[in-house]
Amino acid sequence: MASTNGTAPALLLRIKNMIGQMSKAEKKVASFILENPNDVISFSVASLAEASGVSDATVIRTCKTLGFSSYQAFKVSLAVDIVTPIQAIHEDISPGDGTADIVDKVFRGNKYALDCTLSAINIERLEEAADIIKNAERVFIFGLGNSHSVALDLQHKLMRLGIDAQAHTDSHLQVISAVNAHEGDVVFAISHSGSSSDIVDAAKLAKRNRAKVISLTNIGVSPLSKIADISFFTISNETKYRIVALSSRIAQLAIIDSLYTIIACHCPEVTHNFREIEKALDAKKY
Repeated sequence: MASTNGTAPALLLRIKNMIGQMSKAEKKVASFILENPNDVISFSVASLAEASGVSDATVIRTCKTLGFSSYQAFKVSLAVDIVTPIQAIHEDISPGDGTADIVDKVFRGNKYALDCTLSAINIERLEEAADIIKNAERVFIFGLGNSHSVALDLQHKLMRLGIDAQAHTDSHLQVISAVNAHEGDVVFAISHSGSSSDIVDAAKLAKRNRAKVISLTNIGVSPLSKIADISFFTISNETKYRIVALSSRIAQLAIIDSLYTIIACHCPEVTHNFREIEKALDAKKY
């Protein structure tokens, strides 16, 4: 693949130069990357492993052979190599776009993500998740980076319904909560890529302690969705290039709003607590 200045991206050249030194399994991964660099940017570890016909561990090993500490670090480097800065922010926007065009494309991108995500929602799984959350002793919510604000939003909504919800956006607190989790607890793990090792590892710990795990990721197989009891997915056009997920976060919030509203509407017992909270908060307004 050529870059804008007519030269091959440095990372792809590195892969071409190193492929002869790789194991047979690693060569499968490297060859797929060379043939499909734009697609790989949106792949999780599991997706690339499946497409290459190897194990997840082989994908990680290939990245380390190439000099990267993690698969995510490799993907960031690949994205920097083959896309423009504008594409990294919003792939539909061009440097010459005017303000009106930029605003229009941002809004259309968000609407697209919402429409696509809605079309993929499994209503039965939403109802099942709402029931599990409603009856949970505690709900631990894990999110890092861009998922930080989404995790806090879910905590805020569940607490208004009188549900014991704790959002942890620090990886150490996530591990501590996971170790203390037990049967009757729920872990709601949020990761756009589904490949955040901190989130996946904490979810695995909680599941080992017999807590239920609900995941919220982008569409596709990922390490997080693989271990979840219930998986929810967003679909957005941004995932081809963008490392910072923007429209997908809107879709994540819409799924969380849906869960919150289902619980509130189907569980009359939570409405008393909701009204008491609203009355208490009224005192804080002029």
